[in-house]
Amino acid sequence: MNAEFRKKGRARPTGKRYSSVQELMRGENIASEVQSRVAELEKEGAVTEFLANLRVAAGLTQAQVAEKFGVSQSAISKLEAGRDEDLTLGDVRQYAEVTGRGIVLSFGKPLTHVKAVKFHASEIKQHLTALAKLAQKDVELESSIRGFFGEAFFNLLTILAECSQQMPLPQEVQMKAELIDTLSAKPKVSPPVGVVG
Repeated sequence: MNAEFRKKGRARPTGKRYSSVQELMRGENIASEVQSRVAELEKEGAVTEFLANLRVAAGLTQAQVAEKFGVSQSAISKLEAGRDEDLTLGDVRQYAEVTGRGIVLSFGKPLTHVKAVKFHASEIKQHLTALAKLAQKDVELESSIRGFFGEAFFNLLTILAECSQQMPLPQEVQMKAELIDTLSAKPKVSPPVGVVG
């Protein structure tokens, strides 16, 4: 093997750049079976990879996380390189505590965009209702909550306006009016009234 490697020499840069492993495999014509297996492995470790990225984003090393968990650094390394099915809910909870972040897990069929928007709208309503009740009970918080409501209203309208502008323009619709001469029973076609769109 080493002799074969020396014979071929070092790999020469191609000048190509890839933004993902999938793009690299497609660009280098890697066998579809290999691409499928890589995709399977990525699915099997989606949550563990998320936890590793969460740790890095929090500026923590594996050793620091291990110390807080009361395990060895190699145990954290194994956990982060492992499969999702080997994780426990306790592992996920500990990563949330150590990084100071909330983690939401979702199982099942992904929501459509429409269902997701409706779900989040319902969640927003629940939280705003809770804030309104809190404002009724606490006079000192009322002005802050009222200010937040104004800010939230403006932000939601801004989001809706920006997304609405990305919608395709409606197809032009031409309106045509016909007058029927009752004496001759022949339609008299008037020129188009205008274009709606």
